[in-house]
Amino acid sequence: MSTENSELLRAAIDAFNRRDANAFGALLTDDAEIVPVRAALERTTYRGPDAAVQYCAAVEESWKNLEWEVDEIRDGGNWVLGLGRIRGEGRGSEAVFDVRGAWLARVQGSLVTHFRTYPDQREALEDLR
Repeated sequence: MSTENSELLRAAIDAFNRRDANAFGALLTDDAEIVPVRAALERTTYRGPDAAVQYCAAVEESWKNLEWEVDEIRDGGNWVLGLGRIRGEGRGSEAVFDVRGAWLARVQGSLVTHFRTYPDQREALEDLR
């Protein structure tokens, strides 16, 4: 496993958990794409230099205490996959979200070009095949 890719994914997840959009954005290319869990339902994707800022703001609007916890990291060279848990509570609905999720980051050099969150680890693993 590439230590750099592993550290890049951990840094992105740590920045997200702190809602530090500037730190998260600094790990992305200027044309990066962030695909959140709700992308399949709402067709929501964040692109460009402000993707991290927009994404973190949208998360704060929709969720309370949303947190990502990584248990395992797999590195494929130009991608890195984190497997773990996604936990949170919906704002307004108070619905509790606690699933075995995954995060796939496509990497170019030392930056992320594409970052996708999956609410189902199987789906993430299938996308890598």
